Amino acid sequence: MTKSAVTFDTISKHPEFKATIVDWYYHQWGKRDPNNSLESYTTKLDDLLENGGIPVSVVGVQDGELVATAHLRLNEIPSFENYEFWLGGVYVHPSRRASGVASQLVKQMIAEAKQLGIETLYLQTENLTGGLYAKLGWEKRHQLNNKGVEVIVMAKELSSDA
Repeated sequence: MTKSAVTFDTISKHPEFKATIVDWYYHQWGKRDPNNSLESYTTKLDDLLENGGIPVSVVGVQDGELVATAHLRLNEIPSFENYEFWLGGVYVHPSRRASGVASQLVKQMIAEAKQLGIETLYLQTENLTGGLYAKLGWEKRHQLNNKGVEVIVMAKELSSDA
């Protein structure tokens, strides 16, 4: 059976996926910090559901199933206060990785950012080569230890590309 295309929409239109996203985020990143909990991640996601503008969270849906999510947010790393708009929480279900979904999701998030008038978007990644983001034209700006994890900060000028 052939899978249909992945469609993207805001999470505010798909609150039924909230518990799954909380679980994904907590198990991917949240468990590293003993101060985090499923409840704290639920609160963070509730903020995304109630807000118009930034932060904004997008879901990728295929055949009625959640397959990916990401969000735009403000000032992700306090030490980079001049870097205002960030792409974060990029997560693709393991069964859909290496299928192009992540690239589609990042491009969708860039389109969302452009609609909001954002000119430069930043992200942090644990892949110190930049991985997918480097392939999509993001440029490395810094390497640092963020809360015990080595990451690079990357930027994308949105006026130059989709």
